[in-house]
Amino acid sequence: MLHKFKIKQVFALMLIVSLFGCSKELDQQPESAVSPDQISASNIGFFLNGLYRESMPARNNYVLNDTRGGNYTWTALSGVNGVFGVMITGNNVDDRLGFSSSIWSHAYANIYNANIIIDAADRLSGEADLSVVKAEASYLRAFLYYQLVTNFGGVPLILSNTTDNVPRNSAAEIWTQINADIDFAVANAQPLSSTGTKKVSQEAAKAFKARVLLAQGKKEEAATLAESVIASVGAIDSDYGRIFRDTDASSEIIFAFANLKTESNLRMSALFWPYGTAWAGSYSVQPSDYAADELYDDKDVRGEVNIQTIVNADGSSNTIVSKYWDVQPLIISRVSELYLIAAEGKGRSAGLTHLNALRTKRGLPALTAGDFSSDEAYLTEVLEERRRELFSEGFLFYDLARTDRAINLPNVSSKDKYLLPIPGAQVSLSGGVLEQNPSY
Repeated sequence: MLHKFKIKQVFALMLIVSLFGCSKELDQQPESAVSPDQISASNIGFFLNGLYRESMPARNNYVLNDTRGGNYTWTALSGVNGVFGVMITGNNVDDRLGFSSSIWSHAYANIYNANIIIDAADRLSGEADLSVVKAEASYLRAFLYYQLVTNFGGVPLILSNTTDNVPRNSAAEIWTQINADIDFAVANAQPLSSTGTKKVSQEAAKAFKARVLLAQGKKEEAATLAESVIASVGAIDSDYGRIFRDTDASSEIIFAFANLKTESNLRMSALFWPYGTAWAGSYSVQPSDYAADELYDDKDVRGEVNIQTIVNADGSSNTIVSKYWDVQPLIISRVSELYLIAAEGKGRSAGLTHLNALRTKRGLPALTAGDFSSDEAYLTEVLEERRRELFSEGFLFYDLARTDRAINLPNVSSKDKYLLPIPGAQVSLSGGVLEQNPSY
């Protein structure tokens, strides 16, 4: 199933950059590597910092749900047959898909690293109270398994590192483990007032737990938890652009990967801005016609932050996703998502207050219960509000899949296609232990 490597003997000081780089067993020990039993109570925080850095999603993967869900189309530079074009059209998606390989290898490399830190925290518990370290590593492991289960369904559940071929667990078993890890983080992490937004806090764990509950269809529980975090964290930031362009000044952020220029240096704007502009990039995708022309009302302040038409030096113009500038922290949880979770979870009778709180902050009029002919119509509006608010933050496709609406997308030919194919190389390496998803 997994590319085999001697994880018990090798653990890089800056964490393993890539454990899945070749198809044969990796048996090499970097000069900067130590054995896990050399982790001590005094240096375990160093390894945890490395886990934070390496667990941050890759740029393309962060917006995969926007790509699949219809927020983007391809550009002349990326092409209909390029990596983004394939996901946008749904054509020629098979077990060689680069997105599948990237998500899979990144998640398991860092799950293995998280396991090492969690095991070390348990081993060293007699010397020091490392429950906070274990809580943060547990959150990150849950976050990584969330990427796997939402993209692939059931996957191998590995809590103790092994080089054995491991079969897939059910999706339900993965969700159970995610809940267990998050519950530990909720119980043992420090408060947001102590951690700041670049570390996992109790509030960050609760915010993520609310998302997980919503994904499992436990809407009332999700809403109640979201409301508790809203009460402790604060209000929606009235300056939508500041949330992404001046994160340290924004009241919205609950947890974000630091993404330092001296370390990760991931620049989201490189996907969206053309070369020769202020935030020069590769212009890999551009807003879809629907996103550019219909998603935002003229009074909606989010429209001009998220999408702009820019004029080039030669007089030509491009419509671009303008949300991101330069190198910014990569946001995972923020307050507005919690308002939307509460709005969906409480339904139109009790949830409308939360929906309107967000709408009025963004320049839109409040709605009334009479504006909706049914609960289904209300859910449609909540999902559309999520699309507006969380544009290019990696939510759209999974929102449609979990509410069974993705089947209406032109790039989804059957409900089997809600999931990505397991990387074919991993299926082959498993010797038949790892089963492929249906229809691939």
